[in-house]
Amino acid sequence: MKKAVSIFCLLALTVTNLFSQPSDFPKLTGPYLGQKPPGKIPELFAPGIISVDDNFEHSAAAFSPDNSEVFWCTNINWYTDKPGERILRLYYMKIVDGKWTAPQIAPFTKNLNVPVQRPVFSPDGSKLYIEYFRDPNNDSDTDIFVVERIGEGWSEPVPVSPLINSPATERLHCVTADGSLYFTRNLMTRNEEIFISRLVNGAFTEPEKLGESYNSDAYEVVILIAPDEKYMLIGQTKDRRSSELNICYKKADGTWTDRIKTPYSCGGFLALSPDGKYLFFLQEGICWVNTSFIDELKPQNLNKKGRHNNTNN
Repeated sequence: MKKAVSIFCLLALTVTNLFSQPSDFPKLTGPYLGQKPPGKIPELFAPGIISVDDNFEHSAAAFSPDNSEVFWCTNINWYTDKPGERILRLYYMKIVDGKWTAPQIAPFTKNLNVPVQRPVFSPDGSKLYIEYFRDPNNDSDTDIFVVERIGEGWSEPVPVSPLINSPATERLHCVTADGSLYFTRNLMTRNEEIFISRLVNGAFTEPEKLGESYNSDAYEVVILIAPDEKYMLIGQTKDRRSSELNICYKKADGTWTDRIKTPYSCGGFLALSPDGKYLFFLQEGICWVNTSFIDELKPQNLNKKGRHNNTNN
């Protein structure tokens, strides 16, 4: 539990105001902000730095492929009574001269008056996809935008594609190794439906609604397809109060196994570390856990060498 991580209380107190006083920021070096990697029990990621008790985090931690930057969404004034300060903002940290900078608002979102959330890197790190709220007063009215790396900085956000964004609500989930974008679209139905848009010659194709393996009778809160598309993680719920994390695996014929329940629950926003060793997710703060469970739960009878791209099943 976020409030129960007492071992880090002192650190949280010393850096409570780190966003406004970067000169007081502790020296952090090494991969993942120098945090001790987790085992099979989920742990709060970077408590007092990224996961802060008084803040309201609303994404996973998205690390760049070279592990030199991290983006996440938070609201450092969540408990204030000033409505104008309660907008979810995109923050980032990066390695400069061998150490991590203090958290800062992503420069391409500083002048936005709408919430931004769910950062996802492209496979080569040259693009960052985000969810962009069209209406600051409507948290269900979102499109997917993208920024491109320009030197040491980023471009301004632009809509990702007119084929993907529509008058309905689009929510970003993940991008695979070939650049394919998985997202959900709410077509005025009770449940959102999961789509895929392939990246072909630098442009996204007409989105294809996926089949029952992706869109079940349960409500899919979040979905994460492995970069090589050999497994997928699904956070699903039936009562919309609690969400269990399930996994299924691609079979040799291109279809998927049944969903297998993992030992974990999640509040949404799944992201893999660049090396695939850790899973980041939201649960009263941004947590992370070792991904050893992915191999451990894999059925023994699967053909490990088989790989097909049949995404309709």
